[in-house]
Amino acid sequence: MKKIILSTFVVSSFLFAGDFTNSIGMVFKEIPSGSFLMGTATPNCPKDNPYTSQNEYEDCMSYIKKETPQHKVFVDGFYMQESEVTQGQWYEVMGDNPANFKTGDANMPVEHVSWDDAKKFIKKLNAKEGTDKYRLPTEEEWEYAARAGTTTKWYCGDNESCVSSIAVTGTSSPKPVKSKKPNAWGLYDMSGNVWEWTDSCWRDDYNSEKKCDRKVIRGGSWTGDASATYSAFRGIFIPDVGTIILGFRLLRMK
Repeated sequence: MKKIILSTFVVSSFLFAGDFTNSIGMVFKEIPSGSFLMGTATPNCPKDNPYTSQNEYEDCMSYIKKETPQHKVFVDGFYMQESEVTQGQWYEVMGDNPANFKTGDANMPVEHVSWDDAKKFIKKLNAKEGTDKYRLPTEEEWEYAARAGTTTKWYCGDNESCVSSIAVTGTSSPKPVKSKKPNAWGLYDMSGNVWEWTDSCWRDDYNSEKKCDRKVIRGGSWTGDASATYSAFRGIFIPDVGTIILGFRLLRMK
């Protein structure tokens, strides 16, 4: 019964949610207020599998520990950009294109941008729009939006076989945004394509001290596989460095 109620809530939220489109055509989906269980509940590493080495088990456990303890988070409603910031959108605001993968397609995600670069983009976009509502999402807001009401490992389900329908992974380059299926709230590329900067300082787990010289990144990228693309997976990067696997998407406050 609980699963049925949850599914109804997600579908109705998607159908009646409002979109916001800004002056340069960036589309934002309305994300409702709510709560969710953030992180991973219990380790699911193959300790007793005789064909898995102890090193693989320890690697698995080290990642899972970064996603614990699972805890309930309340989130106020906001608008989330439906895709990662594209090279065309970056050019409209900044007048250049820092991306490594320049294919001539304006819908390619901008990458090779640092957290500091993303902040400069946001500052200029806010000025252009005459507002202060654009910012990077926190990792709590990001995971809440990625899950879109689901409690499964990926928003497409618990079976890794579904990931190919929602994520750009294991390829030689990123792909144009919106190449795969969106989640129930209309958000594309929340798994794969390029990692995404958040506004959150890194913590080794959810009970440890924040380290603001490093930032949380989310979503996985085109270089990896499904194992780094699930909703709770946390990555880490230093804010003043960009890389070809890392971009961002924006949140717009109500």
